[in-house]
Amino acid sequence: MSHGVARHKRVSDLLKKEVASMLLYDVKDPRIKGMVTVMGVEVTGDLRHATFFMSVMGDKARKESALTGMRQARGFIRKTLARRLDLKRIPELHFQLDTTLEEQERIEKLLAGIRHEEKH
Repeated sequence: MSHGVARHKRVSDLLKKEVASMLLYDVKDPRIKGMVTVMGVEVTGDLRHATFFMSVMGDKARKESALTGMRQARGFIRKTLARRLDLKRIPELHFQLDTTLEEQERIEKLLAGIRHEEKH
């Protein structure tokens, strides 16, 4: 792993850990508190942007509400990261719903349905 790739991964892991901690202990918004899990973080090569992939339990409205809450908390999260982390520049933060688990569940249900049909 080259130095640049290693640094990129370190920054990504650090951001994930810090934001996950903030969601547990610092963010008070009920749309977010206890409802949002950071599944992953992608940081651009120049470290100027970080996209957080968030998992939210509940229906579509609940997910959209949590995503809105995260976007509204962006300034607070970024300022807190600036205080806690020894980085030259804190990336611009972007939040996106992670649908990986839902897709996996949907595929498993489809496969189970196919297996059930094959037995009959």
